[in-house]
Amino acid sequence: MLSNLDYLYGLKREGIKFDLDVMRGFADMIGHPENRFKSFHITGSNGKGSTSEFIYSILRQKFSAGIYTSPHLIKFNERIMVNDSMIPDDYIDSFIGKYRPMIEDLAKINRNPTFFEVTTMMAFQYFADMKVDYASVEVGLGGRLDATNIIMPLVSVITQVGYEHADKLGCSLTSIAYEKGGIIKEGRPIVLQDQKPEVVKTIKSISQVRGSPLIMLDPQKIRGLNLSEAGTSFDFEGMNGTYHLETDLIGEYQALNAATAVLAIEASGIGLEKNDIERGIKSARWPGRLEIISRDPLIIIDAAHNPPAVNKMANTFRKVFTKKPLIVAGILSDKDSYAYFHVIRQISDRIIFTTPEEKERAVDPKKLYDLYGHLFSEARVIPDPIDAVNEAAKRSDFVLVTGSIYLIGAVKEYYEKKREKVVA
Repeated sequence: MLSNLDYLYGLKREGIKFDLDVMRGFADMIGHPENRFKSFHITGSNGKGSTSEFIYSILRQKFSAGIYTSPHLIKFNERIMVNDSMIPDDYIDSFIGKYRPMIEDLAKINRNPTFFEVTTMMAFQYFADMKVDYASVEVGLGGRLDATNIIMPLVSVITQVGYEHADKLGCSLTSIAYEKGGIIKEGRPIVLQDQKPEVVKTIKSISQVRGSPLIMLDPQKIRGLNLSEAGTSFDFEGMNGTYHLETDLIGEYQALNAATAVLAIEASGIGLEKNDIERGIKSARWPGRLEIISRDPLIIIDAAHNPPAVNKMANTFRKVFTKKPLIVAGILSDKDSYAYFHVIRQISDRIIFTTPEEKERAVDPKKLYDLYGHLFSEARVIPDPIDAVNEAAKRSDFVLVTGSIYLIGAVKEYYEKKREKVVA
């Protein structure tokens, strides 16, 4: 018989389902844990993970708080955290063991629940059991019909909206924004980071229909921006005053994400002090975003996985780092590889194509070489990601690993294990 965690992973075969019937049925069966804590709900094509972390970190300064994000970098437990501790293995095992019959009953009534649906309900139950005051909940995909959209958040947040998952969310910014705007709840504030006219028009329309106050981030209220290898600092004029914010996360876009989080906290009216907010931004940790995992040689990992993300990463990279790295890159088949590699070559003209640790969706690096190798003065193929990084480290004292979270997760885990061996 499959272990409970293997059983959970086996639900991935169900893929992604866009309806809330199963989640509502599941919630009915186990007593609606999503109603036993207050929440913030965050969606967007880019920036939603970092923004979720900033909100969670601010909440942690004064309250018991949880965060639910996906996917994980190294370990499944990273997806569900309470008060800076990952969900324990034994809780995962007991949850699946207890509700497995119920999950199978749902399949008879409606359809098989998906991996993400069960994981989401597990997060909600864990937050309820741990009696958190607040949870920062990141949408998995889209918003309107995402499994997380059974919560009634204090504030909904939309970061950047871009062309991604067009087969599921629509092929225009308007249609994608409509799906993201599905998390807006009646009378509850919505914070919007994106400035694109189609997005603003769509979200404004939804917020008016639902009587939801719309709070838009004004980038002009971010002043004195300073970027360095040590992180990002700036002043931000929020609704309740001006904050001096510092974060270890590097990038102009991280300033936008931090400012968006501050607006969400202010809009909630939960009464955190200025010092709590500033300390929360400083305490935030979001691995895999221009993260330095080695100093000798200098190795940076970044999870930029689509054209908007890599554009922002490339712009920041050129401002912070004066030297060109040797790039190690791999990408998944559902991403726009043409746009991706035409942007990434702005950072460096040397690249090693490799394979993310997601066999079903990873693009063969030989294919990437054939398609895009000519864009670089030096290009080669090393299919194994660890071999690719090790070879890059031999050939250069500055390496950037990017393209897929499944690639940088494997590399980060490898370097963490190396450090553990050295300490031992």
